[in-house]
Amino acid sequence: MISTAAIGAELVPAFHRAAASDLIAVASRDRERAKSYAQQHGIPRSYAGYESLLEDEELDAVYIALPNALHGEWIRAALEAGKHVLCEKPLTPTSAEAAELFDLASSRGLVLAEAFMYRHHPKTLRVREMLREGLIGELQTIRCSFSFRVVDPKRDIRYSAELAGGALRDVGCYCVSYSTFAADAEPEFVYGYVPQEQADVDERFYATLAFSAGVVAQFDCGLNSPLNFGATLVGSDGFIHVPMPWYAHLDPLSFYLHKGGDVTEIPTPGENAYLLEIEDLAAAIRGEREQLIAPAETVRNLRVIERLRESAGLD
Repeated sequence: MISTAAIGAELVPAFHRAAASDLIAVASRDRERAKSYAQQHGIPRSYAGYESLLEDEELDAVYIALPNALHGEWIRAALEAGKHVLCEKPLTPTSAEAAELFDLASSRGLVLAEAFMYRHHPKTLRVREMLREGLIGELQTIRCSFSFRVVDPKRDIRYSAELAGGALRDVGCYCVSYSTFAADAEPEFVYGYVPQEQADVDERFYATLAFSAGVVAQFDCGLNSPLNFGATLVGSDGFIHVPMPWYAHLDPLSFYLHKGGDVTEIPTPGENAYLLEIEDLAAAIRGEREQLIAPAETVRNLRVIERLRESAGLD
């Protein structure tokens, strides 16, 4: 693990449970912080500095949870050190940098994966199956939300433009991912809007995506709003509502099919989504199957985020 960021607390139990891998080291810029984190989470080795961890020849892969603006630098360093990489979303601030890093990984026979854990859960996969089976007819509209309130904006990296923060990149990226995943395409037209606010980054972001097949996606996301999330997919014959799309392994472990005046609960039990993404990475490293989230999907979504930021006047 490169970084002792808070998200790591979600990953550590999954790493310890994963049958095909062992979590053996963590690095921080602060020696004592790394040591304390390792002791607290049962990790055998700790390193002061990310370079020191990458020099450990016994490590096959690294998980990166640094601020967005630092992802590219340390993905590259890890790949050049011969390590496979699982990196938190968004993989990089730009699609061009991501494409370059995927090419580097491929040239070295390494796996580079973006950590969108929700994509690995049976809940997400079953929704895709139902769309492909035409159970709601032709897909017409996708609506997504993901908002929460940052506790201390003055000290939170999400509020740093220099570190590539902002609502769109932090939580809106889930909405972009879900929309392109459901539509199975990149939008032809995008529109992004950011209300005038005092922060250096987009605290709220609103978007419309229009796809060539006639599907339209709309989403809102925010860093200064009450906790709110969900996804709804409307078709010509019915609609699907997913109350808990992002943390797919949390309750409710169901989504709902509305059709012909009836509502059907679709149970989708499954393992912890973080564990599933770790197992997917391990399987790809062993050559058992292609990684679930293909490099082309990651690059596509980063292009959409860039286009939305440009539309909203952020770039």
